[in-house]
Amino acid sequence: MKNKFLIKFISVIIAVSTVLILYLPVTVSAKEYTTDEIYKIATDLINWKKSDNGAVQSGNLINNKYLELAGTTPGDWYQIGMSRLEIEDDYASYLAVIEDKIESRYATKNKLSKAKATEWHRISLSVLASGGDPQNIGTDQNGNAINLIADGTYNRGLTAPLGRQGINGWIWGLIALDSMKYKIPEDAYNTREDIINEIFSKKLSDGGFALSGKTYDTDITAMVIQCLAPYYGTRNDVTETIDKAITLLSANQLETGDFSSWEMPNSESTSQVIIALCSLGIDPFSDSRFIKNGNNLLDGLLRYRMTDGGFIHSYTYDANNPTAQPDKSNTMAGEQALLALASLWRLKNGKTSLYDFTDKEKTVITGFTAEDKQIVDSLPEELSTDDYVTVISLLKKLEDSEDFEDKKIYLQKLKDAKAKIDDIQNKIDNINNNISTHVSPQKEETTSYALDPDLYFEEETSSIPEDSIMDLDSIIKEYESLPETDKSKIEAYEDVVKAKTKKTTAKRAVIISIICILAIGLSVAIIILRIRKRKRLKETEMEELAELYRCEE
Repeated sequence: MKNKFLIKFISVIIAVSTVLILYLPVTVSAKEYTTDEIYKIATDLINWKKSDNGAVQSGNLINNKYLELAGTTPGDWYQIGMSRLEIEDDYASYLAVIEDKIESRYATKNKLSKAKATEWHRISLSVLASGGDPQNIGTDQNGNAINLIADGTYNRGLTAPLGRQGINGWIWGLIALDSMKYKIPEDAYNTREDIINEIFSKKLSDGGFALSGKTYDTDITAMVIQCLAPYYGTRNDVTETIDKAITLLSANQLETGDFSSWEMPNSESTSQVIIALCSLGIDPFSDSRFIKNGNNLLDGLLRYRMTDGGFIHSYTYDANNPTAQPDKSNTMAGEQALLALASLWRLKNGKTSLYDFTDKEKTVITGFTAEDKQIVDSLPEELSTDDYVTVISLLKKLEDSEDFEDKKIYLQKLKDAKAKIDDIQNKIDNINNNISTHVSPQKEETTSYALDPDLYFEEETSSIPEDSIMDLDSIIKEYESLPETDKSKIEAYEDVVKAKTKKTTAKRAVIISIICILAIGLSVAIIILRIRKRKRLKETEMEELAELYRCEE
């Protein structure tokens, strides 16, 4: 009896041990990166971006060139990563520029975007990272404070569905809401519960999530974990959903430590999984579920690190992503790697997660100084869009400063300068929009575009709608009125020149043809006249001979 009991007892112990080994995370041997090593990898990446951006290595990444892209995907993510790594940069200039751009876009019908709610979410996170307030960032045309959180999340449905662009709208709406634990008004269009339920409704049978279709996608599944992470352990439905997603991700990790998406190993998918685990407080360096063949997630991510400090998307060329070369550091890959590194660094240092900005202090804009006055006084007579960042930053600084004797004078100077720069930018936009409406895909290569040859001429034809005819002379005149430094910002202007040349050549050919026809006609007329003259002379001679014969008779 004792032997039977002992055998059963040992069997139970083995069974329990097997379950623990298979299903519970345990610490295994893998490379442990220090916070200093993580920080060094991140700063090397930022230095690559500075080189790519024309910035000085010892200076700020957020320079004039970078700020031209503020309010766009490549212009909003790097400062989030830098800020979460607590790296100093010119965040005040970003806030000044983004406020101006938001106000300009809010003056249009669709504001930030007709369909993409994520425009509000990304910009909100970037404003927070820069020390600003997305609930009070500029004013609309009615003088009301612009609230990106309300307009882009819980009241987005008043103008367009939050999920119009798919699950991304719901995911990033929830991340934006929880970035500062924002309260939702009772009369809001959507509640947190609405958003979470919408995300649950997108769950696939295997526990994963996808942008579209029925096949699990690594990036989207990881992002769902990121947005639901604040509710893990407090809501059973969230906890169960995340646990299944974690199990699925673990099963799909490659032996090299990285991840695939759409059957292509890549750095961005790996970055998103790192961010997801860190948002849950899971250490990717020691959790056995995410160590494969001795490789952890950072090992997997570093496979895509280039010698210049940047990161590539994938070692396989992706025809659907032609800007991502397999041997050249890529901006999008870099920004996501930076966010992953910031997540790791914050986890190891015991700080809040990547998108939890409750610990972020507001950026304090210093007063308008004597040096600032000198900069205003030295602005060139012929301004260009290159002066935009300087003018906008100083204007914001001046508006927020205390009154001083010459404040109104300098305020007017900067407002006048801004008006001139806005006028130049409007010309640039008008020219580019005019050109872009007259482009057509080349037959040989669908990614190449050129001006539609049927729209070169201003003359009305039965086959070309009148409002589609391109006024080349008007475009060229506008182009010539731009400052030299801004002429390079006109896209496909060489096609305008070609079109003008073709038009001029065609008109010249018409004129030459007319001249030739006239010359031929004149020549024919002269020949006919000469023939007639000769005929008359001959007739006269014959008449004279006949008269002579009559006289002789």
